[in-house]
Amino acid sequence: MDIFDIARLAGVSRKTVQRVLNDSDQVRAETRERILKIMEENQYQPNVSARRLVKKKTHTIGLFIIQDPGKARIYSDDLFYSVVIGAVINACSLRGYKVLVTMTELDDPTPVLKLYREKSIDAGIIISWSNVQGIVDEILSAGFLVGVFDQNNVTHRTSLVPMPQLQNEQGAMEATNHFIELGHEAIAIITGDEDNPAALERLHGFQKAVEAAGIPLKPEYIYKGRFMEQSGSDAVRHWMEKDVLPSAILCSNDHIAFGALKALREAGLDVPEDVSLIGFDNILLTEYTSPALTTMSVPRVEMAVALVEQLIHWIEGTPYEKMSPFQATLVTRDSCRERKA
Repeated sequence: MDIFDIARLAGVSRKTVQRVLNDSDQVRAETRERILKIMEENQYQPNVSARRLVKKKTHTIGLFIIQDPGKARIYSDDLFYSVVIGAVINACSLRGYKVLVTMTELDDPTPVLKLYREKSIDAGIIISWSNVQGIVDEILSAGFLVGVFDQNNVTHRTSLVPMPQLQNEQGAMEATNHFIELGHEAIAIITGDEDNPAALERLHGFQKAVEAAGIPLKPEYIYKGRFMEQSGSDAVRHWMEKDVLPSAILCSNDHIAFGALKALREAGLDVPEDVSLIGFDNILLTEYTSPALTTMSVPRVEMAVALVEQLIHWIEGTPYEKMSPFQATLVTRDSCRERKA
């Protein structure tokens, strides 16, 4: 599908479609909305076409670190995102692109939009711990190209915004099945934030695996937490107070697992002799806990590289293969063992 097909379907001239691509104010709002809707329905990439009209490129990609005062801040030594930041910079460098890093608050996209309008960058990548749909919408409405690293940062997933897709549900199923293969039946999960789709997907994967194994799903074995260490500690103490401590715990991220490991140790319990633990993400510290943590490894480097590659293809107007979904894989270490007879 090309610009002529879009014009035909929208009942407008090719020049009108070009004006929409260039974010011209000479197009009526209802006409613009109709054209953009047709583009999205047909998975047409307007940003690619718009940039084909512009000869000069900066060969620079903006890396936007969007901070939320209500959540943990992201720095270069962030246990999760440091790997992503490094992978983005390296992948861009290998393709001859520079990276311009900008940090701003969730409620102030001005620095981001300024880089686009000053033509300092060809495209941008957003990383954040929060929902950035509002910023994404502003970038798109201005006719610029942006990708998002974490699928959970947006409310509406669209073909106009490239982003890696992680199969959270399948990952949680694999982790839960590992416990089941070790003979555990008293299996629990500590979830992440309820407003985060990844937390719900991992919960669903846990539930599916338990139900498929014919194990009764006990409500008390689902502890609703947050993606933070404190939730791991709180969950363990809660189960111990209720005298329903499970023999195996799936933690929805590694930080939760660190909290659970600490609380179990403080209670005089041994991991994995008394309780088996599995985390999620495979951040660096999981290799150095005592015991070393079994976890689901999220392929953050591969996801970052794929996102950079797709953005550069869009910038340069060259064909590309759509990113396939990514799968977390089980890394077995020392925090799991067979259930005691």
